[in-house]
Amino acid sequence: MAISDTLKALFELFWPTRCAACDGLVSKSPTTVCECCLDAIDKPHHVVVPRGADKAFAFFAYEGPASDLITRWKYHEDYSAQCALMGLVSNRIQEIKPLIAEHALLVPVPPHPNRLESRGFDPVWTFASVLAKGLQSIGCDAQLADNLIVRTRHTPHQAQLSYDERLKNLDGAFERRSEIPHAQIVIVDDVLTTGATISACIEQCFASASPDIHPILALAIAHPEMSPTGDAEAAV
Repeated sequence: MAISDTLKALFELFWPTRCAACDGLVSKSPTTVCECCLDAIDKPHHVVVPRGADKAFAFFAYEGPASDLITRWKYHEDYSAQCALMGLVSNRIQEIKPLIAEHALLVPVPPHPNRLESRGFDPVWTFASVLAKGLQSIGCDAQLADNLIVRTRHTPHQAQLSYDERLKNLDGAFERRSEIPHAQIVIVDDVLTTGATISACIEQCFASASPDIHPILALAIAHPEMSPTGDAEAAV
């Protein structure tokens, strides 16, 4: 046995790999997520298509291990959960290639500066960056446009709000900082629930553009709650 193999075996003996979702031991899984959790991560049955968008795609249903990974990443700054989740996204990047136009701009939903300062990192930007790099690696002209829109007003958390309350909460929260390029606009958010946040981004920043400039694609992870307003719900 080579020295490197011996050292690796000793490392695994004293510091075994733990699942980023459940903390169980990881044995044969090629990722830092155990086989049991991998098997339990599902694709969403339905995805809310936010008002103003043409299509929406969600990588995972926001439940079980996927929910655990997101919670650990977003609210506990768990880097192993981030790496595991982004690795799973990268492995499925081919699935969104048919949805990406010849020229695409990936626009992450921006946080307010106060929230960014308190959290210390921006999970949506990280998600969008991974998507852009993954799409570029398979030949897509997809660029990260993280300065196109900004959040101008701090808004309270929306978890307990209805769709209409969320829209009211987001009124005037976003602003576009430059002209809209002739490219597909891909709005990226981390969790898609009712679609209110993405709809607010579209209405406040892109509603004045002609349809040929911005076919809107929403990319996110789907929360099981559906929009109560009758917005389209389609599996994409």
